[in-house]
Amino acid sequence: MPSTITPLPHLAMLRAHGPQAADLLQAQLTQSVQNWPEKTARMAAMCTPQGRMLADFLLWREADGAIAMLLDATLAEATLKRLRMFILRLQCKLDDVTPERALFGLLLPQGEAPAGLPCPAAPWSLLREAGLCVVRLADAPGLRRLLLVAESPEGRSAAAQWVATMAAGSTEAWSLGEIRAGIGHVTAATAQQFVPQMLNYEALGAVDFKKGCYPGQEIVARTQYRGTIKRRTYRLLSPTALAPGDEIVHSADPAQPCGLVVNAAPAETGWEALAELKITAATEPGSLHAGTADGPALRLATLPYILPPQD
Repeated sequence: MPSTITPLPHLAMLRAHGPQAADLLQAQLTQSVQNWPEKTARMAAMCTPQGRMLADFLLWREADGAIAMLLDATLAEATLKRLRMFILRLQCKLDDVTPERALFGLLLPQGEAPAGLPCPAAPWSLLREAGLCVVRLADAPGLRRLLLVAESPEGRSAAAQWVATMAAGSTEAWSLGEIRAGIGHVTAATAQQFVPQMLNYEALGAVDFKKGCYPGQEIVARTQYRGTIKRRTYRLLSPTALAPGDEIVHSADPAQPCGLVVNAAPAETGWEALAELKITAATEPGSLHAGTADGPALRLATLPYILPPQD
């Protein structure tokens, strides 16, 4: 496949800025935002006091030190409202800067890159050039994935040049890349459904167990250290369309769902999805089905990382 570029209208970008912006997020997210290595990006989640994910983010620092927060657009308004509740007397501001930025996703076959395109050397690192911030995300098998953020009019002009010279991609192909990278995202359809470990977030480095308190920390820590992880996210292949929030059942216990679809996208043949499942449903004999026991059969596929062993 050729290298492609596509706008990402399904994503939104919040910006936390001011002397105490990091203090605010440090107290609200699963990830540490203090003592942050330069030119790196991090995943994070925001949880309820019960440890359920309200939203997830890709975080990085802008050139002026402000913290950029990329998330699903369906959650942006509610997330902004919730975080602003905790500002109180802190010297910081939170804004939705989606209209002021331009977001693009680039999919590059491994070993290939358009001449002149700045490409960070490793996943979760970033570069800046000509008003553009380029964040390298986790690779998918055979594929490098870059997030291109135009931070200024100069950056928009530079991004427009790449759009004019590269093959056009699609949001569906971008979502498929996320699925094949094994990175699930919360949407409005699945908010408050998952503890971070259910989406493999601690395995992806999105949870810092050494940081201070945040809403839901006790539940997240207890889940980790008391061996109570009973559900994980797996990659599935489906002959028919799936959508976030769709139920999945197992043939051994068809009366109740064993999991939920997290994200889904059309593939070369059929559909692919990330689904949160009971570990027993993914590892014990039987078959998985979409919706009901007589629904389309689903097949497990590999993830590009190894999940920690269960006690």
